[in-house]
Amino acid sequence: MRRTLTLLGFGMACVFAPLPARASGFSVARFSGEHGHPTTSNPTALYFNPAALTQAQGLHLFTDLSLAVRRVSYDRQRAPSDAPDPADAAGANVGRAVLVNPLFNPVLAASLKLGNVSLGVGFFTPFGGSVSWNLRPQFAGSRYPGPVDGVTRFQSIEGEIVTSQLSVGGALRVAGTGLSLGVSASAMRSWINDVRAWSSGGNDVTHEGRSLIDVSGYAFGFGVGALYELKQDVLWLGLSYQSRPNVSGGMRLHGSLENDIGGPSGANVDVIYDLPDIIRWGARYRPRPNLELRAFGDYTRFSAFTNQCAVVSGTACELTNNGAQRTGAQVLQNVPRDFRDTVGVRLGLSVWTSARLEFFSGLGYDSSAVPDSTMEPGLPDWAGTSFALGGRIALGKRVHAALSYTHFVFVPRDVQGRLAEYAPPSRSPDASGHYAQQVGVGNANLDLAF
Repeated sequence: MRRTLTLLGFGMACVFAPLPARASGFSVARFSGEHGHPTTSNPTALYFNPAALTQAQGLHLFTDLSLAVRRVSYDRQRAPSDAPDPADAAGANVGRAVLVNPLFNPVLAASLKLGNVSLGVGFFTPFGGSVSWNLRPQFAGSRYPGPVDGVTRFQSIEGEIVTSQLSVGGALRVAGTGLSLGVSASAMRSWINDVRAWSSGGNDVTHEGRSLIDVSGYAFGFGVGALYELKQDVLWLGLSYQSRPNVSGGMRLHGSLENDIGGPSGANVDVIYDLPDIIRWGARYRPRPNLELRAFGDYTRFSAFTNQCAVVSGTACELTNNGAQRTGAQVLQNVPRDFRDTVGVRLGLSVWTSARLEFFSGLGYDSSAVPDSTMEPGLPDWAGTSFALGGRIALGKRVHAALSYTHFVFVPRDVQGRLAEYAPPSRSPDASGHYAQQVGVGNANLDLAF
């Protein structure tokens, strides 16, 4: 089952792997480093604020790549709800789990300005998270095959949840004013590949099996924005809105559920869940030509992400308040989420030492979307700050390249969870414990102008 996930899920991840580097749920929209914001002048404006497309002159082709190294640790102690360990598998459900994942996130975008009208197209991955936990070699020879996958296995062994999108849009600069208005439309593809242990909602080693979900689906979304150049070439103000996938009503991904729990079984399933809409704002100020100050932020309505519900294909997710399925429902698995809305804020600075060379830095904060009650190793989250340093150089009249590094500092979490208190099919073993994360991200991009 683990080999199957590697082939199906991570084969695609080699091309479009998410970068779960920041807090705020699993939002990874930090394209073009410190120059990704609602008043930017590069083609990523299509995502952050389509109205800002009017800031770039002529034709621009933009490519961006973020590379991250992420280390997560989870220390689990025995919980009152745990099943007793057999004598020859003592400690199977307690101890430390570690993952160290190198990950990357590519972006391709282009913009074209024709008079007062600007057009844009781009590929982005705004939401994503992946995990692949280290094995526990001390259990490699155990008569029980489960514990080798570690203490996270009932929530996550390997998996990913990703949403990518292809966006098109345009902007109009209102003649005789500093106002620009923009709109975008996006076709989104989401997929989930997840393999985990299963033992009737508990963690009984002697009855442990494996469950693999492999689903995907499509959605649509839109964005709108405004940019006001309050003082020409000096001060810009931006505001934008990005809709939820499918705007309202959530998403339904289609695929399969395969189980090996006392024997193989499977079903055609749908996974039902929702992602947030986002409000962004920003200001960019140039008191003199060689100095720029930036302030921007976002409000992400992650409260839309209440649960992930796997049902027999074509049926509804009907659950009671304690996670039990209603009479007649066909819910196979449910993961309670109950995320919270998040806020991110950032300050940035650029200094040009010459017409060709820019140095920039940034400082930011992101709140956490995940409450203690549903925090678990499959999709953990932290509040944290980040610090960035980088530079951008003109390699020629039409070519600019940028390189930067961002270090994320996350606040470790001591979690008292409630996942074991839900009724089946929403119950899973207690995921309480100590969670910590370290992340470093390098970003490189190239902007070609014609």
